[in-house]
Amino acid sequence: MRKIILFIKKYCYIVIPIFTAFLMTVLYSFRILSIQNDDSFLPTIIGISGTLIGFLFTAMTIFLSLNKNTEFMMYFKKYNHHVIFGRLITFGTIFLCINIIFWLFKFNIYTIIISFILGLEETIMAAYYIYRLSLNSIK
Repeated sequence: MRKIILFIKKYCYIVIPIFTAFLMTVLYSFRILSIQNDDSFLPTIIGISGTLIGFLFTAMTIFLSLNKNTEFMMYFKKYNHHVIFGRLITFGTIFLCINIIFWLFKFNIYTIIISFILGLEETIMAAYYIYRLSLNSIK
């Protein structure tokens, strides 16, 4: 069980979005989850996506500006958390940009919502990493 949790933590940037996409697809297929056909809310979601992309770039800037010689940053690099954080930023930006592109080309509402939720998850995980970094970088 511990190995599974360690695997999920190490590859959270891909495991959690795959699980979410699978779960939402199953719920949508069995009509447990329904999405309204009215697409009047999509411009709001696209605006939020743009804001989240800005947040992800800001999070990367904060990471790059922190002192790399602290004990916590050495620990952070030793266990490759900087790689996980970088991938969270990358995948989050990709999912949110895909969301905007899908909206521009009038894709199915379901695909737009899925890509938004996946990008939102990546952003939340990146925010957690930035929170832990900024909290412990002063030690």
